Amino acid sequence: MTKAADAGRAVTHSLSHAYLPMAILALIWGCNWPVLKLGVSELPPLTFRSVTLPFAAVGLLAIARASGESIAIPRAWWPRVAALAFFNIAGWNGLVLFGLQQLPAGRSAILAYTMPVWATLVALVVLHEPMNRRKVTGLVLGMVGMALLLGEDFALIRRSPFGAMMILGAAILWSIGTVLLRKWKPPIAQNTLSGWMMLLGWAPLAVAAPFFDDVGLGRFASVSPLAWFAILYNVFLAGMLAHWAWFTLARTLPVAVSGLSSLPVPVVGVFAGMVVLGERPGTAEWLALAFVLASLAAVLWPGQSASKTVPMPSADP
Repeated sequence: MTKAADAGRAVTHSLSHAYLPMAILALIWGCNWPVLKLGVSELPPLTFRSVTLPFAAVGLLAIARASGESIAIPRAWWPRVAALAFFNIAGWNGLVLFGLQQLPAGRSAILAYTMPVWATLVALVVLHEPMNRRKVTGLVLGMVGMALLLGEDFALIRRSPFGAMMILGAAILWSIGTVLLRKWKPPIAQNTLSGWMMLLGWAPLAVAAPFFDDVGLGRFASVSPLAWFAILYNVFLAGMLAHWAWFTLARTLPVAVSGLSSLPVPVVGVFAGMVVLGERPGTAEWLALAFVLASLAAVLWPGQSASKTVPMPSADP
């Protein structure tokens, strides 16, 4: 039995358990873009994140404890968990929120979800992950879909390069965190790891919030029910459930596949904007959806491609 065949069966087994987390991720994070826009329309971005992240983190740790999992992190793993928290939580959330101040929230999601490209490139160098024709095809199809949605916004991005750089920076940091999570494989239960990463990633955002946001405690007394809904959504759904789904995918699937699994999120975000904000998708949105679905089918549909994997050259002698 060849190693390629064993690897192919392992990936197929992982994929069979990944469809539910993928669906959760697409629906919850996709719908969260218009929900987030509702929240930050009444609360400054860093303040909004400083309120939601710690409760989501504590909730995940409470679930871990109630499930009988240890919530302790081995001392030797604290530096790596802190690094993962910086890339996946603090860096991603901080830069995205600054970018959202400069660019429209709905289309910001599209720019942010160029992450699979960066993650695949980083994984080739750091992990020497094998690439095959299906992965390459899926990546190209997915990026064509993103390009369709971005095409109308190139002029806007040129007018606001700072916002675009912030969102691209967030995507690159997230991709690095995804690769490191796959490389290090922390021997820590999923809810425990996610909870501590979110709590550690929240700390620098909470420290920065008073310097960038002008808000007092009285501000919360005047927020609307819609803003409170956005807060609760980001604690229980976008915070707890979707982060569990994402880190489950990032830990169990090859980086190229887990990255592609996030591509439906901005497409769902566009259509969620139609429902929540009254936006109307056009031809570009429908074509983008078709390309993204084809992208996922290319890498997730059962086939024989695993045995045809071409390994990348190793840096080892």
